[in-house]
Amino acid sequence: SISKGNSSPAKLVCYHNEFAPLRTVRYDGPTKRKRFYGCSYWPEQITCGFFKWADEVDDIRDLQQIIVEKDETISDLEHQVDMLKQEMEVMRDKVKKLKAKKEKLFEEVEEIGSATTETMFELKENNTDKRLMLTLVLSFSL
Repeated sequence: SISKGNSSPAKLVCYHNEFAPLRTVRYDGPTKRKRFYGCSYWPEQITCGFFKWADEVDDIRDLQQIIVEKDETISDLEHQVDMLKQEMEVMRDKVKKLKAKKEKLFEEVEEIGSATTETMFELKENNTDKRLMLTLVLSFSL
């Protein structure tokens, strides 16, 4: 028989992404008492087929650690992408608001320009009317 160990010093994970327990071969034969890591679901459920002798673990452990680190990096980068997407949406909203404000200011400037032009014409007409009146008044007095 094969015993299921309670501890897993190497912290290996099987293909189910579960910690693979350290076990010992109990069957008679050349591998009796040899330690190995196997799927955490064995023998109760369908296993993923993960198996590694304990004395061959260093290579696997190093590779699994690299995978874990890469997964963490990917997760961090995905989080950064999500944050940048949110920030970009906020910036788009700000740009839309600023464009609307700019358009409104252009309209206001046009209105002010038109009103100023009208006022200048009125002032000019009033000035002309005043000169004409002054000329008439002076001509009557002579």
